[in-house]
Amino acid sequence: MAEHEEGAATPPEPVYYQRWGEVPWNLASRSQLAGADLPREPSGPVVAKVAGTDWRDDEVWIDLYRVADCPPTRATAGQLAAADRRRTATVRECADCGAQCQQGLAMRDQRPRCLACSHIARLVEKQLRLRERRTVLTQWARDLLDDAATAVLWVDLHEAPRTPAGRRRPPLAARVQAVDHTGGRLLDVLVRLAGPRTPGAPNEAMPATEGAQALQAALDGRHLVGWESRPLGPVTERLAELGAPVRLTAPAGPPQLRDGWPSTVRERVAQWRGELEPATGKLRDPWPPGTADRLWLLLRRIADTADVGRPGLSAPVNHQVQPSLRDAVRLTIHGSAAGTRDVLETLTGAGRLRRQDVAATVPSREHEAGHLTYLTVEGGPLDQDQPAAGEVYA
Repeated sequence: MAEHEEGAATPPEPVYYQRWGEVPWNLASRSQLAGADLPREPSGPVVAKVAGTDWRDDEVWIDLYRVADCPPTRATAGQLAAADRRRTATVRECADCGAQCQQGLAMRDQRPRCLACSHIARLVEKQLRLRERRTVLTQWARDLLDDAATAVLWVDLHEAPRTPAGRRRPPLAARVQAVDHTGGRLLDVLVRLAGPRTPGAPNEAMPATEGAQALQAALDGRHLVGWESRPLGPVTERLAELGAPVRLTAPAGPPQLRDGWPSTVRERVAQWRGELEPATGKLRDPWPPGTADRLWLLLRRIADTADVGRPGLSAPVNHQVQPSLRDAVRLTIHGSAAGTRDVLETLTGAGRLRRQDVAATVPSREHEAGHLTYLTVEGGPLDQDQPAAGEVYA
């Protein structure tokens, strides 16, 4: 049996990654090292592993090496240049930003894109879906606030200290606020949710029986709208345990909006705001309004959202003032890559481009095999027949 040299350092355990997006840039697999335009030999210890699949589509852990530990292959510059001339399927230039990538690029949305441009395209695609979603949410909020039976709720629970073992105790009290569909106050009470001998409950809280009666009188026969689903659930459940049940009825209303999107008010506000985390593309969780009247105001703003129009359409605030030749204007180009290039050349020749790079290029939602390209141009019509801003079909 071989013996380890005394004092020899034990190699550290590999780091495990679940997705390729988590892998640092300075680590690469055997195939990545071999497929680089300046290939390297795998060497040194396996410092990490990433989940992947093999040619049989079985799940495997792929070894990763530190690029700095991997020496160049023996291929000379002439041999590598000859291999490039023979290789016809490998594309290393990003079709969107022109990056000359070390690895061959996969086709994404019928275009060879680098990882950054693919990420940008996914972000813009999600922004387009959220833009379309606002039209649905606007109508949803209008329907809520046009319904005289709507009651907008906000509940703040006064939590009890946890047990020594860390278990949660029932809440001590709850402040329940409600406004009607116009924002007028329906209810603002502090209800005791603990027994008379339970310490810590606010002294000004009304007894459970009185609180149940107040809730019944103000909210019976109404559609309850809260930040989360069942906004009054924790309160009514606790009141029932204390012998003061609240039995609310609701009128028949419009069918629920079931379109595959998350449907609590909090989630719909996040969709309406449309704020994405740049790194992940996930929707940011909106800050809670904090009171019933502020939640009503938020719903009112959603209901009053102006028509967002089509992607890329820039309209003046008052829809009257026309842009001057110095104003920045968002322009959307629909069409093929060749047609888009022709339009960009025209704009460049006319001196209208504010910058040479486009804001984003994403697959067209209306034309098969087409694309949408966003850019900023100098305002003012190019001729008598073309608009100053909006959309161009190439």
